Amino acid sequence: MTESDLWDAAARARVSDRWLSESIHWNTAMTDALLVEAALTPNSTVLDVAAGSGDPALTIAQRLKAGRVIALDSSCNGLLLASAHARRIELGSRVVCLQGDAHSIPLAQNSVDCITCRCGVMFFDDCSVVMSEMLRVLKPGGNVALLAWGKFEQPFFDATVGIVLQLVRGAEMPSEARKMFRFAVPGALSGELRAVGFSNVHEQSLRVPRIWAGTPKELWKYQQQVSTLCDPLFASIPAGLKAEVDAKVLSALARFETGRDLRVPVDVILARATKEIE
Repeated sequence: MTESDLWDAAARARVSDRWLSESIHWNTAMTDALLVEAALTPNSTVLDVAAGSGDPALTIAQRLKAGRVIALDSSCNGLLLASAHARRIELGSRVVCLQGDAHSIPLAQNSVDCITCRCGVMFFDDCSVVMSEMLRVLKPGGNVALLAWGKFEQPFFDATVGIVLQLVRGAEMPSEARKMFRFAVPGALSGELRAVGFSNVHEQSLRVPRIWAGTPKELWKYQQQVSTLCDPLFASIPAGLKAEVDAKVLSALARFETGRDLRVPVDVILARATKEIE
């Protein structure tokens, strides 16, 4: 399976009707934190980079009164899903799906008011090129807000992937999955922004809750479907060990139960910056 196939499979899983009710608030807190830093105005033109299947681009569009969101992604299949979802919830006129490479953003200079990217910046081949492109298309005075994963050693990963790594002899995180934690070191993400010329750069580490409206068993199944970068790791679990892995993961996830929901803390890095007015 190619890298593009992996992203397409993850996009399909995220928008599947199967998980619609359980996952409805799964990313809400991360998106809220991102949009606070983005400082949107009602008329903003927002570029959401690495938009995937439309989350958080559609949420951003819902919060704009007269603005629009350009959802940029390299995956055609993901954008088709985003476009279909936008039409279903009557946001089609405010969401523009644009297939393209973030290393060469197909937009004019000084053309957007704000740029967002949630959990995507870690995967770019050359972040300095991507951030230079963000600086080019952003209007003077405009904001960029980027959210990346914090360190691997945190409650959610300890309770899922971490258990697989502990129990399966010789198991390793796939190289593509390790990129998730590329900016976990404090200052790494803000340093990239400063290096290409952004001003008023600020970075913070946050712990936010992910809310899963379902059972630990459902969350573990969902996580295996959407975490396609970890497919080689999940496939390495021997058949004779799978029941033990599942049992330990479910026990670990059960610690996050609060009534009918799971409230899972996650650690993220959030950076914002501004394009200086000349």
